[in-house]
Amino acid sequence: MKKRLWIWVVGVLTAMLCVGCGGHAAEDTQIEYSNLVDTPTQKQVAQLLQDHGVTAEQTETLMAWADDFNARVTSGTLTEGMQTAAGPGVDYSGWIVESKEAEDGTLLPEANCRLTSYLLLKNFIHTNGSRPKEDAILLFDEEAMDTYAPFALSEEERSDYGSLFGWVSVDGADTLEQQTQRILDAWKERDIQVGGDGISLITVYLDLPFDSVRFVGHTGVLVDTGDGLLFVEKYGPQLPFQATKFGNREELKQYLLSRADLYGDKTELPPIVMENHQVL
Repeated sequence: MKKRLWIWVVGVLTAMLCVGCGGHAAEDTQIEYSNLVDTPTQKQVAQLLQDHGVTAEQTETLMAWADDFNARVTSGTLTEGMQTAAGPGVDYSGWIVESKEAEDGTLLPEANCRLTSYLLLKNFIHTNGSRPKEDAILLFDEEAMDTYAPFALSEEERSDYGSLFGWVSVDGADTLEQQTQRILDAWKERDIQVGGDGISLITVYLDLPFDSVRFVGHTGVLVDTGDGLLFVEKYGPQLPFQATKFGNREELKQYLLSRADLYGDKTELPPIVMENHQVL
């Protein structure tokens, strides 16, 4: 019973992640972003991803996921083209999207940040397949893979997925520096490698003190545009896809850390942001 309750609590926490609103970055910071609604912007983002080795099939799947989600938004304003946000982040409070249902009425899962990032980078990812046991955070991702064909992965891909996004034990690591080292050590132990030229994986590791673990609370794909950066993400399971322009990595980091939903009751240590295997 305790284990079931624990899983339920972690599930509620996971459902809150990748959901949120703009937060605490400097007030004069603004971002330019798109929800991948209009065809010209979709083509522009898809071409940029393909220029960095993502296949046409992968970008077509991404845009199909975006079209499916955008068509079901009933409350909230989707962007046409690239627009400037009023602050350091996009305020998605009050957004409502209609749920998807199977023919038998069963609710179907939504894409989250991890499924979306893996879709785009799976051809660049290698691991040794090792992963932590009883990783409750990934239970929802795996259920999505099991129950909805668009999210299905091969056994090898699922193994890499678990290694890449599996939580990291920080038992006995009480400082930010110690927990950062645990994450770096886990990447080495799991032999996680993310290839690609000018394209990388951004992960935000959150602290879960109750279980002494760090887990990937948010993630996205970063692409070098030649004159800046483009960050592609699914903002949350019930929130839109987003492509955001940045001038440099510090702007990206401040944007990520401005999300109010990354912070709990203040008992946890601050988020740790990584680009591939390095701390950002």
